[in-house]
Amino acid sequence: DEAALEQLGLKPLDAALAQVDALKGKDGIAALIASFNRMGVTAPYTPQVHQDARDSSKYVFDLGQDGLGMPDRDYYLLNDPKLKQIRTQYAAYVGKMMGLAGDANAARDAHDIVALETALARVQWTKVQNRDPVKTYNKYPYAKLAALAPGYDWKAYLADSGVQDKTDYLVISQPSYITGFDRIVRT
Repeated sequence: DEAALEQLGLKPLDAALAQVDALKGKDGIAALIASFNRMGVTAPYTPQVHQDARDSSKYVFDLGQDGLGMPDRDYYLLNDPKLKQIRTQYAAYVGKMMGLAGDANAARDAHDIVALETALARVQWTKVQNRDPVKTYNKYPYAKLAALAPGYDWKAYLADSGVQDKTDYLVISQPSYITGFDRIVRT
């Protein structure tokens, strides 16, 4: 029913956009990411629940790197002419989508979005690193999350994601990415 969809416009996104608008500082980012994770919206990291790779009698809550609009970090970082062209086209696409959404500062905001995604890409692991099942299994008890990302509100994330009190640890696939993400948030 395209006519009904056209009439609705962005109205179905009002609640999610209101959450973004309500964000007043870094303190609310963890709760916002938890909310986005529950909705299936791309965020800087994504949780998965699956059997523990080292104890199949348990399930784990596993956090992995995410947050990129293009397929992987190489699209942002490699100096390949084709990828440079794709980056230019992607920035134009993001600007167009922002403009269609009614953003009066679409070009500037698109630039900022692509810059943020590029910063995330710089701290992400490569495809080769991510294929190593030993390196991507990093068990973190809740008490050690603060050492991994000291400026991040893990309590808010765990509570808002609904995982608090259901397990006593997380598996972090790419710990250095979470630390890098924390640095990006702080700056």
